[in-house]
Amino acid sequence: MLFRSTGNPISICAVYMLLAKRLRLPITGIGMPGHFICRHQSAVREFYIDVFNKGRLLTRNDCVKFLVSTGHENFEVFLSPMSPRRVLLRMALGGASNKDKHRHQTLPSCAERHQKQ
Repeated sequence: MLFRSTGNPISICAVYMLLAKRLRLPITGIGMPGHFICRHQSAVREFYIDVFNKGRLLTRNDCVKFLVSTGHENFEVFLSPMSPRRVLLRMALGGASNKDKHRHQTLPSCAERHQKQ
């Protein structure tokens, strides 16, 4: 995945987030509709990293433009960090966004059982 530049956005971000955690960098996962990116947020600045597209740096405004172009309005929900549990759930769903969950109807019930344990 790393050497051949292949994989899906969420798995590449997971590797990126694990490395960032090891380096003590404030990187979190951001679940966009149909895409997954990382966010670096410090006391002084915030920027987003599209690791799937060669680490392209994005501003919050770039992300809002993407959300508007895809017909989404609730920007704060999409630009909020996802917990590790939600990232794993999204990975289990094959990176599905909210509108794609109907394709994976058996997985959410299984995931919900594990969340209660």
